[in-house]
Amino acid sequence: MQEHVSDAYAFLAVMCLPVLVWVISRPPLWSRLRPRLEPMLARLWEQIIEPQPPDPEILRSWAAVRLEQLKGHLERVRRLILDDEWMTATRQVANRMAHEHLVRDVREAEMALAAFGPLEPAVAVAAQTSLAASRFAYNAPAARPVVEVIEFGPGGHWV
Repeated sequence: MQEHVSDAYAFLAVMCLPVLVWVISRPPLWSRLRPRLEPMLARLWEQIIEPQPPDPEILRSWAAVRLEQLKGHLERVRRLILDDEWMTATRQVANRMAHEHLVRDVREAEMALAAFGPLEPAVAVAAQTSLAASRFAYNAPAARPVVEVIEFGPGGHWV
């Protein structure tokens, strides 16, 4: 049944759709449908032809999110470059190329975010805490990033 679904769609598009358009376009039926269809088609036409201007705050938030993502990727690649002596030369070159591209992308994202003007600083008031509360705060251990390398060996077997 799955193989004949595309045939059914083709039949509907080629045979049934023109007949349906012909039937609807006849004067008695069109005169009844026209008052209901014209406002809907006009609204659809306006949405297609006249795009709404984007909200500057949404664009600013998208630019800020993209900048944060790029900075995260850049930091990850920097940590990877610090410990890639054990990798193949190809991977080392790829890491350095990725670093160069990310540095350029971060600069472009910073310029794009700066184009929106200065950010209004959000003043967050911290809650009062006692000195004893810091002893109970959980500090996660600084772990090195884990890199998993999967390579094919000779004969297409996993190494």
